[in-house]
Amino acid sequence: MLYPSTLEPAGLEAAVHATEADALLAGSAFGHVLRASPEFTSLVEAGERVKTDAVADAAIEAFGRRQAELRMQMMLGTLEASQRDELDRLQAAMLACPSVAAYVAAQEAFQAVCRETAAVVSAQIGIDFAANCRSGGCCG
Repeated sequence: MLYPSTLEPAGLEAAVHATEADALLAGSAFGHVLRASPEFTSLVEAGERVKTDAVADAAIEAFGRRQAELRMQMMLGTLEASQRDELDRLQAAMLACPSVAAYVAAQEAFQAVCRETAAVVSAQIGIDFAANCRSGGCCG
């Protein structure tokens, strides 16, 4: 390992560019492997099935529309029990659609792979990888 303080400026710049190139290549390889995983493939396929399922589309639309209508009450904590029951009923109807249920299961399986992968990356780099990849606030 060469320490940055021992390198000439041109050598330091070359070392930085080489390190960046290695990181980009490793990231690209990682992305290809992740996309080739059975969990990701299942997620994409499940998403395509949801897109072509008219019953699922109607259920998703009904739940999303009502949820949007009630968003302010939800944020203010003023949602009435009957409104909560209605949302629960619409959500249950949406999740009862086989294509939606398959999508949710595929998403959970892929998220598990991502959590496992983040743990491996975190162990290798010595910091919480997932926590440092999260965006937050209005500025990402």
